[in-house]
Amino acid sequence: MIRCIIRSSEWRSEEQLFRSALAVCPLNAKVHYNVGKNLADRGNQTSAIKYYREAIRLNPKYVHAMNNLGNILKERNELSEAEELLSTAVNIQPDFAAAWMNLGIVQNSLKKFQAAEQSYWNAIKYRKKYPDCYYNLGRLYADLNRHVDALNAWRNATMLKPNHSLAWNNMVILLDNTGNLAQAEIIGKEALKLLSSDHTIMFSLANVLGKLEKYKDSESLFLTALQLNPNAANYHGNLAVLYHRWGKLDLAKKHYEHSLQLDPTTPGTKENYNMLRRKLHQLENKGTA
Repeated sequence: MIRCIIRSSEWRSEEQLFRSALAVCPLNAKVHYNVGKNLADRGNQTSAIKYYREAIRLNPKYVHAMNNLGNILKERNELSEAEELLSTAVNIQPDFAAAWMNLGIVQNSLKKFQAAEQSYWNAIKYRKKYPDCYYNLGRLYADLNRHVDALNAWRNATMLKPNHSLAWNNMVILLDNTGNLAQAEIIGKEALKLLSSDHTIMFSLANVLGKLEKYKDSESLFLTALQLNPNAANYHGNLAVLYHRWGKLDLAKKHYEHSLQLDPTTPGTKENYNMLRRKLHQLENKGTA
């Protein structure tokens, strides 16, 4: 009964359970892996690294520990070791789709674009329905200015996962940046039918509509996006640009100032604000002349 009470106390949390197992089985790689994963899930990367390394030392073919450790190192920008670990993992287990995708992300960061593309396709080969991999493949193609390939990859991501917000948003932004405003509007509206409360898509579509001089529709989306995310400096700044173009200069001034209060370093906002102030000053001078 006493032993049972002690065990119940030890197993009160997942962390206590794993640490208890570690005391009993200190040479068990799986136990070290579980402690590392629990620590990583709670944001303690430094300690997680130690346990993942020990799991790999105890079992040099522990591909899941390699993948998880590689991911942490990738986030810490320790890319060379991350690439080495993930390459080892896929060499040991060639059908490990997640490790192939993570390897592709690392290779892309290292500007090894051809290798990254091949890693992404390997991931898709072993996991046919892999929306996040298509999303990352699209990012690679966008970096390489392969715009049609990027759009196709992101479209695949949204077909497999209709609520893939990042893929939808990137399609709208890429079409906007390449001057395909009509297509960007179509894609943005399609996205909002599925993700009606996604303020990032609202913001991107509002920018497109502003360039198409659909000012009322653009304003409505900006204001809704700001209700959902009121402290986004760039939302206020871009709404100010819309009002500036639209000739609603007092509203433009208000939102430029709000944007600069939230983030004085927002690109372009200070310059646009100063242009507006000069224009307002000129109008005042004309009015008093």
